[in-house]
Amino acid sequence: MCAVAEMLDVPVTSMRQEGACGRGPCSGACKRVAMLGRRADAIAPLAAVEPPPQFPMPVSEAFAADILLPYRKHAVYLKSAEITDFNDKASLIGANSNQPLVTGRGRFAIGESCYIDDTGHFNAVEFNICYNQLAYVLFAKCIEAGLMHRVRTEKVDVISLPEFKKHQLPAMVIVSLESRYYKQLDSRDFTGELTIDKISPVGSAWFFFTSVSFADKDGIKAKGSVVLAFSPSFNPVRH
Repeated sequence: MCAVAEMLDVPVTSMRQEGACGRGPCSGACKRVAMLGRRADAIAPLAAVEPPPQFPMPVSEAFAADILLPYRKHAVYLKSAEITDFNDKASLIGANSNQPLVTGRGRFAIGESCYIDDTGHFNAVEFNICYNQLAYVLFAKCIEAGLMHRVRTEKVDVISLPEFKKHQLPAMVIVSLESRYYKQLDSRDFTGELTIDKISPVGSAWFFFTSVSFADKDGIKAKGSVVLAFSPSFNPVRH
């Protein structure tokens, strides 16, 4: 009697030759057991796949406040923010190549200017401050949500959120800024939309080509384009 068949209580119809195990005639039961084992390995449960991010992706008030901590309280104009859309680099092919990589939106309110008496209009300094605050928060959220490593087709090293916060002020600089103003903006309640249109890594620096617009309830009142550079190695010493 085959030892494997006897152990498994398998009915045996024919045993014509000695088994390779050397424990008696072969029933073939051991081969069937081995085959079942291979099948079980083949259908083993796959590792859980991380679900794709959902948009719009809100930025919590606490997260934004933490990123904007370097600002004086009366100079924080950004009240809320969210990432509204995201396209990884691999999906932007052909007809979709002109789509932005990341789109974010923020709500602002300037109750009182942080540097001058009320001028009665949204000016270049306020444009710059609002852009900076929205950019800081959106970039930080993209890093926390794991989006930054997906905006390049090649493998790139993306810093962690603690590293971003450490280098936030000295390493993130405006290379160029162009702004245009069309009509009077109601600075008591308005929105800003920022898009990351292109990213170019050069050495240890990343260059971000972005567009921004500001609008109140009557429509867009100002817009512009900004090139940002981020390089953790750039850390000037202040005397």
